[in-house]
Amino acid sequence: MRDSVRLRLDLAYDGGGFRGFARQRDQRTVQGVVEEALSRLCGRAVTTVGAGRTDAGVHADAQVLHCDVPAGARLLADLDRARGALDAICGPAVTVWRVRRVPASFDARFSANGRRYRYRLCDAEAMSPLWRHDTWHLGPPALDAAAMEAGGVHLLGEHDFSSFCRRRDGQQLIRRIDRLTVRRERRGLVVLGVAGKAFCHQMVRSVTGCLVAVGRGQRPPGWVGDVLAAQDRHAVGQVAPPHGLTLVGVSY
Repeated sequence: MRDSVRLRLDLAYDGGGFRGFARQRDQRTVQGVVEEALSRLCGRAVTTVGAGRTDAGVHADAQVLHCDVPAGARLLADLDRARGALDAICGPAVTVWRVRRVPASFDARFSANGRRYRYRLCDAEAMSPLWRHDTWHLGPPALDAAAMEAGGVHLLGEHDFSSFCRRRDGQQLIRRIDRLTVRRERRGLVVLGVAGKAFCHQMVRSVTGCLVAVGRGQRPPGWVGDVLAAQDRHAVGQVAPPHGLTLVGVSY
């Protein structure tokens, strides 16, 4: 865009009330809410590009967007004040952490070299109501976190993740997982962490559902490798619900 300034926005959101991140006609989405707020402040339509398209119900602590605004836009005079205005217009389900100028070459999606997700699992009989929006309540028996991590080893590296992804428009499903950890952080809480350059639709949730079967003792860790090799969406079994998943970091 000629005579424009590129901005980077860092934000978080509670995905429970949105139909996902990406704009959709007649649906409330994170991108739609942010673009409406930007357009109000700029007095003209503003479009954004996000680092990742989270599904409906999925949260983010560290989503990144970029947009181009007119060089004469008033919000450029004070970006700290603009951040506060955007935060207020977007409402309580979205927090705008930071707004800053970036080079025109910066692309929130294609400049990213890594994304990190977290999935929270509660295997206690009762769960705190404060966790209800970001934790999957499985209940007992307790998950075997070590077995889950052993199963996850089969997914490290670059593979065809057809078994773990919902295919869109004939896309290739070759992806790379650089790190996968499963830790019991406290009694009743197991946290799964996944890092890689990019993920396909429902991939992390499918990985989580697969590893839960291992953690429950329903399948051995080696079964995860069999699921991967099958390249069959039906092989994975249960897909974890969206509300336990959070995008926690994007690196550039």
